[in-house]
Amino acid sequence: MTTTTKTTTTSEELNLDEERKIFALHILGDKTRYKMFKLLMKNEEMCVSEIAAKLGVTTSAVSQHFRNFEIVGLVGKVRIGQKICYVLKFDDKLVKQLVDVANN
Repeated sequence: MTTTTKTTTTSEELNLDEERKIFALHILGDKTRYKMFKLLMKNEEMCVSEIAAKLGVTTSAVSQHFRNFEIVGLVGKVRIGQKICYVLKFDDKLVKQLVDVANN
């Protein structure tokens, strides 16, 4: 009698990881959000007002876009006085992969 051993990762973990990648790619498929990502790649942290000024969009629009970044876990949020600033989570595996793709 032959026994077959199946080695798989938990399908739930795999699905969550895949869903996160898909959502991250969807987020970066938007031209404005892609530009925001590139700005954060070049700067350690940037405040919403700085990004809005560089891209010629409202601070409200930038904040709304960053909500998506936060949901997928690509950025960290820092409050400096009354300003909200964001930083890429460079220690995150997915962020590293996205940075590699954006650099090539």
